[in-house]
Amino acid sequence: MDENVLIVLAALVFLAAVLALEVFLAKKGRRPGLVLPFLSLGISAAVFVGKLVIEAMKDSVVNHFTVYAPDGTVIPEPLIPNLFGITAHDFAQALLWFLILNIFTAALFAAYAICRGRQRKRQALEQMRMQDL
Repeated sequence: MDENVLIVLAALVFLAAVLALEVFLAKKGRRPGLVLPFLSLGISAAVFVGKLVIEAMKDSVVNHFTVYAPDGTVIPEPLIPNLFGITAHDFAQALLWFLILNIFTAALFAAYAICRGRQRKRQALEQMRMQDL
C-alpha cells in the first residue's frame, strides 16, 4: 500500500477513536462530555493566535528586499491595510486555518449533543414511568 494511504487510514482511525471517546464521555455526564470539544476549540484558537503572532513578527525578523523593475525603478509594495504588521491576507489565512480546524470541533459538539439528547429522552421516559406507577 502507498504510504499516503496508510497515513490517511491512521488519521481516520484516530479520529474515529476520539469520536468514540467523546460518545463515552458524553454518556458519563455533562462536564466530562465537554472536555474534548473545548480542548479542540482551545487548540484551534491557539493555532489562530499563533499564526497571527508569527505573521506580525515576520516583518521584524525577515530581511526586507527592495524590488527593482527591469528599467531600474523601484516597485512599490502593495498597499494592503495592516494592523500591527498583520495584513488582511494574513488574517484571512489564519481565519481559514481556524475554520478548518474547527470542523472536528463541530463534529465533537454534534456527538455530544446527540448523546445528551438521547440521554435526556431516556431520563424523561423513565421519570414518566415512575410517575405512572
